[in-house]
Amino acid sequence: MDDEEYMKPMLPTVPEKCGPPVIPLGHLIEFAVQQIFHELTVLSELLPKKLDSDRKISIVQFAHSTRVLFIKLLAVVKWVKSSKKFESCANRFIPDPPITPREEACVLARLNQVIQYRLSSFGTKLSPRISKTVIRNGMVTMTVNGEFEVSLTLLGERPTTKWTLLNIKILVEDYEIGFGTKLIHPLQVNMLHNVLQLRMDKSLEPFQEVYNLLHSFAQMLQLDVLFCQATQVLSGNMCQYAVIERYTSQYRIKIFIDKENENNGLRVRHFPVGKGLPYIDDRSGLSINRLLSETVGVRCRERLLRIRERLGLLKPPVIVSLTGRAAPTLTYPLLGAQSHVDEMLVLSINDFSGNVIAIVRALGPCLELRELEQFIDDRVPLQTITDKMSRLRILLMLERYRKAVAPLPVRIVPENVFCTRLSSLPDLPPDRICLQFIKEEMYYLIVSFTPNEQTGVNIDMYLLSNIERKLNMIRLHPSQLLTTLPESSFSNARNEDDLEPPVKRRRWLGDRRLLTSAVATLDDRLAFMRICEELDRRKVKYKPLTVEPTVGGLILHITDFSEAVPSGSDDFFSSVINCCLRLDTRTRVIWPFECTLINTPLVADFYEPIMCVDYESMKTKTTVMEIHGSGGVSSPNTSESVSTHMIDRLIVFAHMFDPVKEFAAAYYSHYNKYCNIVAFTYHKLVLAYGSNRNMLMMLSWRTQKAPNNKQYFYLTFGIGPNRPTTTVDLTNSETLWNPHVLLASRLQERFNKRRSLIDLVQYLIDSVAPLFALHSFTRIRLQSLRAFCQMMCYDASLALGLQVTITIVDEYRIRLIYGHMHLEFLLLGNSRIGLRDCSLGSACVFRLRQFCSNFLSPELRSMNEEKSPSAFGWTASGSGPGSLPCHQMVRSPASRIVSSPMSHMSLSVPPIDSFGSSLRYSSDGRSKTPILLDHDSLHCMTSVDEFGICPLDEYLFALAYLSKLGPALEGYRREHRGSGAHPIIQFRQLIATPESVRLSVLGAAPPNLKHEPFLVNMNIYLDEETMSLKMKLDFDGEDIPADSDIRTAELYFIRFVARLGNEIAVVAFANACRLAAPGAFSAIARIMSMQMNWTEDTPWRPSIQLVMWSQEGSVPRARISPGIVIDQTNISVLILVRFRNLRTY
Repeated sequence: MDDEEYMKPMLPTVPEKCGPPVIPLGHLIEFAVQQIFHELTVLSELLPKKLDSDRKISIVQFAHSTRVLFIKLLAVVKWVKSSKKFESCANRFIPDPPITPREEACVLARLNQVIQYRLSSFGTKLSPRISKTVIRNGMVTMTVNGEFEVSLTLLGERPTTKWTLLNIKILVEDYEIGFGTKLIHPLQVNMLHNVLQLRMDKSLEPFQEVYNLLHSFAQMLQLDVLFCQATQVLSGNMCQYAVIERYTSQYRIKIFIDKENENNGLRVRHFPVGKGLPYIDDRSGLSINRLLSETVGVRCRERLLRIRERLGLLKPPVIVSLTGRAAPTLTYPLLGAQSHVDEMLVLSINDFSGNVIAIVRALGPCLELRELEQFIDDRVPLQTITDKMSRLRILLMLERYRKAVAPLPVRIVPENVFCTRLSSLPDLPPDRICLQFIKEEMYYLIVSFTPNEQTGVNIDMYLLSNIERKLNMIRLHPSQLLTTLPESSFSNARNEDDLEPPVKRRRWLGDRRLLTSAVATLDDRLAFMRICEELDRRKVKYKPLTVEPTVGGLILHITDFSEAVPSGSDDFFSSVINCCLRLDTRTRVIWPFECTLINTPLVADFYEPIMCVDYESMKTKTTVMEIHGSGGVSSPNTSESVSTHMIDRLIVFAHMFDPVKEFAAAYYSHYNKYCNIVAFTYHKLVLAYGSNRNMLMMLSWRTQKAPNNKQYFYLTFGIGPNRPTTTVDLTNSETLWNPHVLLASRLQERFNKRRSLIDLVQYLIDSVAPLFALHSFTRIRLQSLRAFCQMMCYDASLALGLQVTITIVDEYRIRLIYGHMHLEFLLLGNSRIGLRDCSLGSACVFRLRQFCSNFLSPELRSMNEEKSPSAFGWTASGSGPGSLPCHQMVRSPASRIVSSPMSHMSLSVPPIDSFGSSLRYSSDGRSKTPILLDHDSLHCMTSVDEFGICPLDEYLFALAYLSKLGPALEGYRREHRGSGAHPIIQFRQLIATPESVRLSVLGAAPPNLKHEPFLVNMNIYLDEETMSLKMKLDFDGEDIPADSDIRTAELYFIRFVARLGNEIAVVAFANACRLAAPGAFSAIARIMSMQMNWTEDTPWRPSIQLVMWSQEGSVPRARISPGIVIDQTNISVLILVRFRNLRTY
């Protein structure tokens, strides 16, 4: 094959899918490999399941088919290799040496310079529509937006080198019909490419030739697109309103090519000419729809502007606004500047038909709007349009008032229902709305509407009453003309002085707020009329209804309540200087009742002393009570409820006034040293007493409506903030509870009988210290009785009880119950208290006098040594101060105050005939010798010291513990007498008395011990010096424990064993003392010492488990067993010791 064959020009490239079918050789080889791999995989899976002979046959078949396939591939490869075409391709696979990137960059840069130089010579001749010219990578690209984009290059540097056309791209697109598809075929582009290249080679102005040819082609293509779009539009909804190339309407659009200036695009001409009419922008896209829509929008705007000029001539003059975003509209405020958006007249033009469309959202579709659409034209007189506008205003006002009265206490009465009654009245305008008050159904409000050229709409209001078929009407606005038919009493209910003269009234705007205000004002007056009728029925005197001069609103001044409040005294009514009733309907219906009183008996001085404030200015007090209407603003239920609340409030004031005024003189003369007034509001008195003034007494008057209408003084007690005083605080702790709560019901009953605040306050001052001491002592402490019941063989469902309780016998006697012991405290005058043992049966509180003598002063100690307590003067002959005669107790409070100190007063001393016998000796077994105490001694015996020890608690606990320990140990010995299944302890001696328990047990000596074991003697008793529980431990015999270990065990018993409150723990402790093995008791004593002397810095806290739960019998039953037990042979010992890890990581 010679070289000339390679120099022949190559055949043109065959377009894709236009030649004979071909397949690459690589694909054939890949298909063959995949086929063989698939058959080999199937063969490997099937061979294990076949017989020997079948396996051989399958392998031979696979080898044969594979050989045949590869033979075919070999034949194809040999044929291709020997063919002429393969040799030509093989020779062409030997390329020239590639150029380097540096050489390529230099060539492209040089070519860009040549193109820029050649292009500069044509710069003045290029069309201004060429928006972008880019020189890059050895070629120039010129773009005309919306038409075409062309790329050219040069193949040499000589000036005579022709331009070579590289690419043409047509930018004309159609997204409305063709959805963005290409408008010309690639073959058309190739033809255009060849023609343009030939014309460029022959032309002296190649760039002008390129622009002219492609610009003409693009404009013809644009016209084709617009014609197609117009054809589609006119075949649809606009077929009746527009045609092509035929003038049948007022408006016309012409689209043409400007032949005079080839640099222009498609031109648009509108008939008639106007401002703002659109044109075709062929650079951003062609759309006949957009052109028509923008043209119609401009034409509609022009017509709306002409309509606005005519509407501006109407009266009353308003501002007509040009609104609308998507489409232009006119907005005409029918009701002036105060019109709501739904009350605006909105005018627009139909884009298809050109007709006027009128809309008022509040009216919806109505006949008046359709007529207005026909009348808005240049040929219709202005008066006709004015009449239609006036009618629309009246319809809007009617609709506005129908919606506005929905939440108001009125209902709309249809015209046909009330027309017969209105016929007898003077002529009313036909456009009106009749409103009936819901709570006052005999009253009506008629609102009429008439057109007015100056204001738009005139609104008149008439108040109509229909009482006993007699009509009475008042024109409320613009004048106050009273038109009366049959005479009625309605005019008497109104005061003409309350209404402003007609000349001072402003123009009624008719908005919703003003209507609401008008209806509310009328409803308020009707409600006050009902109140006045109810007050007349109750014989309450009042002034005529007036208007508040400062803030507005109606106010009713009440002058005399004396006939309605029979319990009030003359002093009380003379102190009432002002009573008035108002009405507040802002958020809900509230009747504020204001009452002003002078010469207030008591003034609050808790926070500031009375001498530091202006006392006279504080003696005038104004109270406001908010009365909530039960049935709305005006109804019989509301008027009755409001009147009842007002009278009830004054009844409370009258009842509180008398006892407070009686106490006031005594308070400012004497009692202000011992108590303070926190508040006095005529319906409640709050008094603070106590050493810190943190005890509160609250007194009020209550009325129980059902079932017996009981009226009484209600007394409550509480606590408040401390007030610094010079008095010594006896509590030394924060007060969390008022002890007089225990006596609240008794003190309330007593006060309702006597109604004397002097007596009540004197009792509170005298009794607060002892009651607080007793209450602080009787804190809630639960005590388990499970072990005691088990040892006594009792079957208790709930073996639990309070360790100490307090009960109230009466306001002078308080009983303290501690276990089986009952102590009775008698509150006496002169800071004295009587104490006696009132336990059932014989005396249970042993050595009570000896215990009390440790806290008594020498004077009281000598008085208690007398045999007859009546010589002490404990009883009194009356309930008032001891220094006053009996005939002076009924005088004024000031006469009861004496100059002697409070210690001589005995208001809280009980009468002798009630329980004075409780202080004398008696022959029955329940009476015990009483003991006389004072408040300081009671506080000392009931207070807790810095070590947490209370003397009275230690004393009573010792007696209660001893009273149960003896019987419990005796019961335990009876239950475990003899041998049993469980380890037991044998008591050699057990002697129990109310003041001590003695027991002896034999030491548990091991069998190899050569001598007799020691004897353990335990004496648990009431110590006469400390009056607390003590324990004495003695050992008789050889090898007894050390004295230090014995003292440790004695102290451990008092601090842990006894306080555990478990009698079985004593058995466990006795077993611990019986251990006779060398060093055993000493080791236990060390554990006891560590348990007692434990500190927080030690990682482990040891403790001896004195009791434990165990199961007995076939049926599981929990029982308490000793935590330290010794078997009968004294060989095995069980000692439970618990170690608690307190170290935190």
